[in-house]
Amino acid sequence: MKRPHELTLPATFVITVSAAGTETTRTLPVEKDIMTVADVADILRCKPSSVYNLTRKRGAARYAHPIPVIKLPCGLRFRKSSVLKWLYRQETGVVDEVS
Repeated sequence: MKRPHELTLPATFVITVSAAGTETTRTLPVEKDIMTVADVADILRCKPSSVYNLTRKRGAARYAHPIPVIKLPCGLRFRKSSVLKWLYRQETGVVDEVS
């Protein structure tokens, strides 16, 4: 029996083997700066309920420029880079308008 050749691929590649053949596709790198509400509350030095309020775009407690949030079935998640950029914009008053 012939020994298969070893092939080392970077972690950003996925190999799919099926009856039709082998397919190699490139995947996006996983971000490691994903944070929970509690993590953001620690950075902002506030209560988690305040973080929830800062994400609201409508309702009684809404903000013109809410904190960037990713809504998932497991709860709200935040990219650290986006939160820090949002915080900087709040501090400097520079806000990009989205058209």
